[in-house]
Amino acid sequence: MRASPMQPAASIAPDAAPSAELAPAGTSLPTVEELLDDEAAAAQEVAPAPRYRLPQAAVPPNIMLQSAVTRLVEQKEQIDQIARNGLLAGLLPAEWNSSPGNELRAFVASVVPFASDAARGETIAARVPLKFLLGHSQRWGVQDVAEPRSLSVFLSSDDRANSGTPEHAEVMLLAPLGLAWAHSGRSRVGFLRSMGLESMAARVTALPYPSAEQLALYQVSCEGTSQIWCVLDKRKLRALSAPALTLPLLAAYGVAVPQSWPSNWPDPADVGAELALARTGKTVAEVDLVKLVDKIGRNRAGESWTGASLMQLHTWVPRWRLFLASFIGLPAGLLLLAALALPGHVEAAAVAAALGFAGGAIAALAAPWIYARRKHLS
Repeated sequence: MRASPMQPAASIAPDAAPSAELAPAGTSLPTVEELLDDEAAAAQEVAPAPRYRLPQAAVPPNIMLQSAVTRLVEQKEQIDQIARNGLLAGLLPAEWNSSPGNELRAFVASVVPFASDAARGETIAARVPLKFLLGHSQRWGVQDVAEPRSLSVFLSSDDRANSGTPEHAEVMLLAPLGLAWAHSGRSRVGFLRSMGLESMAARVTALPYPSAEQLALYQVSCEGTSQIWCVLDKRKLRALSAPALTLPLLAAYGVAVPQSWPSNWPDPADVGAELALARTGKTVAEVDLVKLVDKIGRNRAGESWTGASLMQLHTWVPRWRLFLASFIGLPAGLLLLAALALPGHVEAAAVAAALGFAGGAIAALAAPWIYARRKHLS
């Protein structure tokens, strides 16, 4: 149809014509630069959230405690990253490396006083939040894996909670604290966390932990340094090797701030000496204060003087040859000499002399005629 000569034809710019035909009103198409930007397209891709059938491991609903546990997990992750580069050689507490191949357990025993997996509760298959899970990431990470995404899918699968499957994981959970550590599958914890996952499937074993009222903290000066000691039930004592990691966790748990050492308890110097002896060949040194008091009492009693005989001295060893020669041989020689010199007259005197020497020897050994320290007596 021809346009009416009274209506002028609309003028359309050549570069705007396609947009006017294809784009609805109020919209605009992306530019060529945006279409060629692969990074923007990848950022817009949202991976579907994985679906798991296992339940989440239960943790205490204490926000402050959860925050303290999360901070400890993050600090352990940072320690692993720095230690992996060899920058902390010789700077970490000695007990953390006292059990090669089981460093994570030694870390937990050192940082969380009186945490133990000796008494175990129920074991279930569950998913553990990675923010509450300690791992050991000093051996490998994302940069060491050729296909990290496929490996993360494999390691985070619910199947890893089955003990009969390959690469299964086991986790110990301190239920009152809400803090867990990987017993097997330790290295995957940091890897899965760096891949953006929030939980990990494992066989979870619940462990008990002393209540906050059973624990007490004391700040003492021992061997010229300030130390923090943790005491359980006013009896068992452990020294904190990393107070900066332990104190925030125990404070959030409800343990009172460190107090001064009680004056009626053993002297800190005696406790420090006992700790030094307990550290030999052990991961974590522990002192029983009740036994230490008994030991101190015995040592003090051993310093007192008392009457004793030579036979009671375990540090005294008689010279039996000299004893036999002087107290047996001499009377026998005198008896023989008297019999030869005065036959028939000195028998009674010689016998009396022999009996006197023998009695004197016995008395010298058995009679308490000397003084000695009790600790030297057998």
